Amino acid sequence: MMSAARALVGLLGTAAVVIACSAAHADNAGFALAPKDAALAVDARGISDLLGGQRGVLVRPVLEAFAGADALGTFDVLAKRANAPGEKVARDVFSGRIAFFLPPDDGGAGWLLGFESDDQRCEHVLRMLSAKMSAPGRFESAGENLSMRRVGGWLLIAPATGRGRALIDESAARVPVEDPSRSLLGEPLMQDLLASEAPVRVFMRHSGALGGATSIALRGAKLGFQADVSGNYESAPFGLVPARHALDAHLVRAFEDRAVMVVSNPADGLPSRSDAFWVALLPEIVPPPAMRTNLAGERVLLVGMSQAHPMPTLACAWRIEDAEQARADQDHFMKGVCCALARSVEQPRSDQQVADPARDRESSVVAERQLAERRCAELGPFADRFLGRPLKLGESTLCWSTVETPCGGWQVYSSDPRWLADVSDRLATSSCSEDARPQVAGIGFCDGVRASGMLRRWQPLVEPRPAAAPAGDRVSRGILALSDMMERLGRVRFRYEMPSPTQVRAHFEVEPQGRLAEPLRRSIEGKQGAPSE
Repeated sequence: MMSAARALVGLLGTAAVVIACSAAHADNAGFALAPKDAALAVDARGISDLLGGQRGVLVRPVLEAFAGADALGTFDVLAKRANAPGEKVARDVFSGRIAFFLPPDDGGAGWLLGFESDDQRCEHVLRMLSAKMSAPGRFESAGENLSMRRVGGWLLIAPATGRGRALIDESAARVPVEDPSRSLLGEPLMQDLLASEAPVRVFMRHSGALGGATSIALRGAKLGFQADVSGNYESAPFGLVPARHALDAHLVRAFEDRAVMVVSNPADGLPSRSDAFWVALLPEIVPPPAMRTNLAGERVLLVGMSQAHPMPTLACAWRIEDAEQARADQDHFMKGVCCALARSVEQPRSDQQVADPARDRESSVVAERQLAERRCAELGPFADRFLGRPLKLGESTLCWSTVETPCGGWQVYSSDPRWLADVSDRLATSSCSEDARPQVAGIGFCDGVRASGMLRRWQPLVEPRPAAAPAGDRVSRGILALSDMMERLGRVRFRYEMPSPTQVRAHFEVEPQGRLAEPLRRSIEGKQGAPSE
């Protein structure tokens, strides 16, 4: 883990020196190196603290996914050699400014790394890479397959093959002028990022249906780091809907000791476009107008871990004004929903089947008893039928409750009776805080360690296999890799706004929690990590 952290410090450290060495262009010169249509650009200043320890472990996989292993290999070499005994190069080289970019549509094959450097720093880097002068101001590192050029206070580095040398020469022409018409400085989506004083600034362009771009400003914090994210897209991201409401951050924090994830959003009870699939299957899930008038504009989604089954448990709570009225509305509403669930999962009778009044009466009695208990057992079969058995949600049970509080109450729906009771109890005691409530489009948190444990137990999409079959299928490996990433990420708190349907502005606070203790990891993997047979 520590070697990966050092390698990442080398990666962004190498790029940070490029930016710090040109005093005339100290603020945004790193982005001036990148072409206007660059797919990814990083401008880093003073990043040693940000990338130390657990922070470095988190950032490297992200950069490797975008930049490719070959680009990070150069940083690995520099990091290894900078930490050689007796070297003060680590301080001299990695305390400066660095820039890095990927050209458009290059698939990670081409990249450019820049060190803003004085003569001493430049000499250190060239010596570490065993570079030899090939022409005035130009250098080659045969052992590392790198080409380099010194220009305008920068040492530019790129692969010696492919378009590497061309990228160096094109960037060298942009260094002295910072031309917005040819560099990333002129990209409209960059302007908010250019005003940021964060030590690490990242710009990512998106292809496909989403389109547009995302900018990220990273800075260190006492327990981790913070990220300010700004996204302008061609289509609405993640099905989000622009809205603002006074959301209860105190309530979200009240679940941090038990939930995997909590998200609070404004809500008026009407299904959004992302709900079209469910409305088509169950039209009864659209609440009537009279029921919606009692809603107070806030909805909280809570994800937990089932105690009895290897699957997530979900709960959705709607803040209400009048708990007494809400209980009557909820029971009437759920009669229709439960009937719709039963209808959707019942097997059609064959022509030879004869109606059985006794069986029908028995089914009616069971349905009435379920409604009296405020639960529907058909949610699991419904999930299996329409979402697929590989998701392993067949043990889900739809249940609901009305929670009364001194400031109104909640209508709560869940896929697990225990999670329903847990959520209801906490809502009853934590809903009436007088803390200031931010007017935003969403607030929430995710506990990465719990999310990792849930994924390892659940293993969705992993098909059962014979005991003798080899382990390690691609789906299982992907889930384990995701769980490892979530585990390293630790606790994430966030809030976001949507100025328009295609814009997102978000703030993240990340607290790395470290890896699971080995005994706990072995327990999870040994008991429930393997696919069921």
